[in-house]
Amino acid sequence: MNNLRVPPWDATALSPWEISQAMTLLLRRLDTIEAHCDGSFPLFSRDGQHWKTSAGGSWMGGFWAGCWGLRALISRSTADRDKALALCAALTDKLHIDTLNRSMIFWYGPALCGRWLVDNSALDLADQAAAAIASGFDHRLGYLPLGCAMGGGADGSQRLSVDSLAATVQLLGGVSHASLQDAARAHTDALIATCFTANGACSAEAQSTQQQNSQQVILQALDRPGGWSRGQAWAMLGLSHAARRWGSPYLDYARAACVYWRRSRRTPYPADRPERSDSLSDPSATLIAAIAMLSFSELLDDGDSWRAYAAQQIAALVRSSYFVRRDGAAHAGAFIGACYRTSAAGCELVESPWSSFFLLEALCMLAGLIDGEEQGTQSHSMNPADD
Repeated sequence: MNNLRVPPWDATALSPWEISQAMTLLLRRLDTIEAHCDGSFPLFSRDGQHWKTSAGGSWMGGFWAGCWGLRALISRSTADRDKALALCAALTDKLHIDTLNRSMIFWYGPALCGRWLVDNSALDLADQAAAAIASGFDHRLGYLPLGCAMGGGADGSQRLSVDSLAATVQLLGGVSHASLQDAARAHTDALIATCFTANGACSAEAQSTQQQNSQQVILQALDRPGGWSRGQAWAMLGLSHAARRWGSPYLDYARAACVYWRRSRRTPYPADRPERSDSLSDPSATLIAAIAMLSFSELLDDGDSWRAYAAQQIAALVRSSYFVRRDGAAHAGAFIGACYRTSAAGCELVESPWSSFFLLEALCMLAGLIDGEEQGTQSHSMNPADD
């Protein structure tokens, strides 16, 4: 069992000033990261200064575009808008890559930027991606395979993964074509049937195998349910969006997954792999879990208590040493809270576009700028220059 030392944490909700200040630091941080990356997409940094980059963005490119989309939503700056949309356009080459992680690329990038910035070109690119992804639905297996590219491996065509569930539900479920919605729902149902347990814990991966001397294909989970914190959080987020889109029984599944999280992760800094004594913490998993709770809380009679709990988790992360929140400090605005496998040697805590995006999105939800559907609700500018 993991014996990770947990620092004390402050459960008091963030004040409006604290939310605004944290958002300001995160948004300023984008310029610093951009300067270090020389026009490439950032992937991760161990020290806040030296960045591993990618010309095409890998699976994180949509999150980097989404960070700039949130900045443009808040600042209403034409330059920020142009930057976000240019990054979205740069993702076009990923349309036909053999990976379901395309749903994350095109949901958190073009789809959300198109919504927030009211841009038809970005929305059209997201629709193209939704159609391309849905065309890969394997009717024999009954789900959308992970695919072989971007780390999926040689057996990626036989694998089911939880990571991209939320993005897949949002991207395919939000279009008008019934066939795309059906693919997203069947994919979700396959994951629930194979990976979800009665107590709310969820496995992160499953694999299909064909039985010898039979045409029958068996789909089986590959890991212990709930054994990976971020995998559990991805499941919570996906099920919360499924609940918003399709109602019952997905709302029951989402609640069960969130209840399991609260019972099994008693701190905002959960171990990445709780059963391993040498596991690092993964604060980014808490962010994803908190966003899931904020999202499905809008559907519940007791939603206020869930929202309050999520807000406490976010507050603890903002006040923690994982986030550099002192204005003027070195690397101000850096959130070094993503537990990520940086090499074959193992995982490290790093700064990354996807974890920074989720922190910024969570703060925007607390501020009332984004709702549980990730729709922008902004009615005024939060640009400090306007004060």
